[in-house]
This record gives sequence, structure tokens and C-alpha cells, in this order.
Amino acid sequence: MAQLLAIASLLISFQASALSIEWIPLETPERNGHISSIDGNSVLDYNNAGRGGIEWQVSGIGPTGGLGLRELWLYDDSAAGIPGTSEATTLFSVISNSVGFVMAGDHNDGLAQFFVDDVDVGTYDLFQTGHRTLVVSGLAPIAHSLRIVQLGQHNPNSAKGDVAIIGGAAFNVPIAAIPEPETYLMLVAGLALIGMQIRSKQHAVIRR
Repeated sequence: MAQLLAIASLLISFQASALSIEWIPLETPERNGHISSIDGNSVLDYNNAGRGGIEWQVSGIGPTGGLGLRELWLYDDSAAGIPGTSEATTLFSVISNSVGFVMAGDHNDGLAQFFVDDVDVGTYDLFQTGHRTLVVSGLAPIAHSLRIVQLGQHNPNSAKGDVAIIGGAAFNVPIAAIPEPETYLMLVAGLALIGMQIRSKQHAVIRR
């Protein structure tokens, strides 16, 4: 019985933790610079790194710029002897199962490392990628945080490693493939019933 419940628990945790990570083209921003939808899903919370930019915190020893103006730039100053290490973080105020890092392709030349809730979701070469959004879905339904680290590295075809951020978005993606909680309860109840039947048969064999 305990083994059956353990298997059910593993199945549930595997389904709930399956992340999807992909780059998609940036949809047209609204006039205020905000993004209203990501891949057809309405944005619940948008933290603009450019216009306003107050929802983003910048740290590190590398130079930065653009915060509150157009885009947030994390400059690579390794050519001047400063290892390019600056980063930007933001925290959403709503619960969601998906987030998006909205990046400005025109000013991206470097390698950047991306984190959701301090979990590394990949390091990417942003050179000549165009305006794109790194979408991470399949997350636990909580209020998530984003962090982007400018690594001071760049593509061999580029002379610099700057990273430019437009903003971050929180949204929900319908997850039809993952059963609802009621389905999990039915699964566990069914396994419990099977376990009881097995135990009953075992007792019957022993009595004989």
C-alpha cells in the first residue's frame, strides 16, 4: 500500500514540476511600453524595465543605464578591465504559472544567465536574436521572481557583451495535460482501494 502511494506521489510531483522553456518573438507593446499578451495569453502583471523601471533592482560592479527611460542596459565593461558582472531582478505581485523575460534584440550582444525564483533556467547568446521573450511555463502557482545576469561574455562576431531588458511578464498558460486536483484524489483513492484488495487477498491466503 505504501509503495502504491509513493508511486502516485512521484507521478504527481513529476507532472507538476515539468517546465517548458522557449524563446518566442516579441508581440507589439502597448503605447505605454507594456506587453498585453504573451503567446496569446493575457499578461497579469508586467514589470517594465524601461519606462518607469521602478520594479527592477540593479546590482553588481558592471555599469548600467537606461533604467526608467527606454530599456534597462547591463553594460559589458570587460574591455576596460572590469569583468562584466551586473544583474537585474524583479518580483511580481500576482500568482502565475508562467513568466516571460522580454529582451530588446537591437541592443543585445552578450551572454546572459536567466533565473526564475533563483533557479537557473539557462544561459543564452543574445547576439542578433531580435526582440524576443524567454518564456518559462509549468511553474508552481506562486508570485515569481526574475533575475538576469550579464556575464561579461559575448559572441565572437560582436565587440561587446551588453544585455538589454525591456521587462518581465507574469501570466497563466492553460495546462490541459496536467490533471486537476480532483483527478489526483481519484487516483490516490483508486490506488488505496487496490491496496486494500491486495491486502485482503493476502490475509485470505494466510488463513488457509
